[in-house]
Amino acid sequence: MRLPSSTIATALASALASVLALAAALALTSCPSPGRDVVPETHDVRGAVPDAAPPPRADVYAYVARRPHGAVGLVGAHFMTDADAQRIVDRIADDLESCARRLEQRKELVEGALQLVAVTGSRGTAEITDVRFAPGGPVAANALECIVAPLRANAFPAATTAGVPAVAIEATWGAASSANTDAGADSGKPL
Repeated sequence: MRLPSSTIATALASALASVLALAAALALTSCPSPGRDVVPETHDVRGAVPDAAPPPRADVYAYVARRPHGAVGLVGAHFMTDADAQRIVDRIADDLESCARRLEQRKELVEGALQLVAVTGSRGTAEITDVRFAPGGPVAANALECIVAPLRANAFPAATTAGVPAVAIEATWGAASSANTDAGADSGKPL
C-alpha cells in the first residue's frame, strides 16, 4: 500500500514541527533568565574602609624624661622594677642633654630620632639588640655618641631566674627650644 504524497508531506511537516518545538523548549529551559545574570543593587560604600580599631592612645609611653635638647620615652620594660626603668630613662636623657650641648657648641647637632631595645649583657652592661635611626648619617652619629655609647657603658639591672631585664625606648633630639625646657619627667605624654 502506497500512501498519498500529501499524507507523507503532512506527517513530515508534523514531525518536523514537533522536533522544532522540542528543540525550542529545551533551549529556553537551559538558558537562565535575564534577571539571574544581573548583580542586585547594593548599598555598599566603596573606597573608604571603616577602621574598627580604636583611636591611637596619647599615652603610649610608660614614662617620659624631657630635657631642653630632647626627650626620651620608655616604651616598655621587662624583668625590672618601674623605678629601675625610670632611672635608666632619666640617665639616658641626662647623657643625651650633656652630649647635645657639646655637639651644639661644635655645630654638629642635628635633629634626629631613634628607637632601641637594650638588654642586660654578660658583663652587666646594656647590650643593644635592636636599633633604628631616623635617616641620615649625622643622625646616626649623634645617636651613637649621645645615647648608644653612654647606655652601653652604664650598669644595667642583673638578670634573674625570671628573665633578662630589657627596656625599649624612643628618643628625639635637636636644637634647644622652649617646648622642651621641662627638666622633669612626664608620664604618659607623647614625645
